[in-house]
Amino acid sequence: MAMDRAQVRITLESEIDGEKQIIEHSGEWFCKNRSIFIRYDETESYGKARAIVRWRDGELSVTRRGDVESEQIFVAGARRYGQYKSSLARFRLETDTTLLWMQCGDMLQSGDMTHSELAIEEPELTLPLLLEWHYTMWIEDELTGTFKIRLRAEKQHM
Repeated sequence: MAMDRAQVRITLESEIDGEKQIIEHSGEWFCKNRSIFIRYDETESYGKARAIVRWRDGELSVTRRGDVESEQIFVAGARRYGQYKSSLARFRLETDTTLLWMQCGDMLQSGDMTHSELAIEEPELTLPLLLEWHYTMWIEDELTGTFKIRLRAEKQHM
């Protein structure tokens, strides 16, 4: 399959234990090997990191590489292990996902649908992209919070 790419504006809405936050990034959207990727750079209080969000076959992964290294995996109705590593700390984390869905253009995908149902050959059919996932997280077996995340990626017009 040919790889499709687009520059995108990313809006991340998060609600952590009831506290809401909205952050915007510029990044890149692309499709490769039946997966959809969104890549962007984050600058936070902990430093800089490149974030990669990947959707494939009802599984979402969020990976950060830079001053912080982390990996989280989300599957609706399942608990998955991940990790967090920085110069100050290193720990194992777990996510228990209660909701996971994706919408590309006007096509809705939920965590139990297969990616093959999605026509990704034409980027204009798959943007805007909307992902939403809700989960609880444990760090070293201790409950740390309930999260609701919504990510929207729209083609950036130059």
